[in-house]
Amino acid sequence: MKNILILLLFFFSLQLSAQHVVSFKSGEKMNGKVQSINNGVMDFLYKGNVMKINVSELYSINFVEHSSMAAGESSSAAPREVGEKQVMAGNYMVRYKVADRSVAREPKVDNLTQKKGTVVVDIAIDKYGHVTKAVPGAPGSTTTDEYLKTKAKQAAESTLFDNVPTAPTEQKGYMIIVF
Repeated sequence: MKNILILLLFFFSLQLSAQHVVSFKSGEKMNGKVQSINNGVMDFLYKGNVMKINVSELYSINFVEHSSMAAGESSSAAPREVGEKQVMAGNYMVRYKVADRSVAREPKVDNLTQKKGTVVVDIAIDKYGHVTKAVPGAPGSTTTDEYLKTKAKQAAESTLFDNVPTAPTEQKGYMIIVF
């Protein structure tokens, strides 16, 4: 009887702490709990809220007993730097860092292929928020594919940052786009 009680306690403790890491095709990962999947839509408990996510947007769902991520945390492919921000561009998560600047118009990111990879784009912006220079393939990129580098450059150039008249004539930073 004692063995059955211990087994039941172990089973219920696994059920209560069960976590899933959901990986999106965009590279974004979320840690939470899958509650159900019906008709191509997943109910996912994330930070106490139930999100409805189309299964077609997912790359994988993994079960983890002990996650290095805290419950309800999200991440992208590479480690983040202090001051790095992120913005959703359609189905893609774009991270960026330009000192004291924020995105006013999200980048237009598209990928008409099944190619995957992370492209780091070095950027320069003027005080009006226009991207004046975009050079893809900076250190941290996981692909050398020319198509993805071209798409990342186009996405960076389509971004508009906030207008700061007192900003320097040119500010440098980077964008990270995960395809």
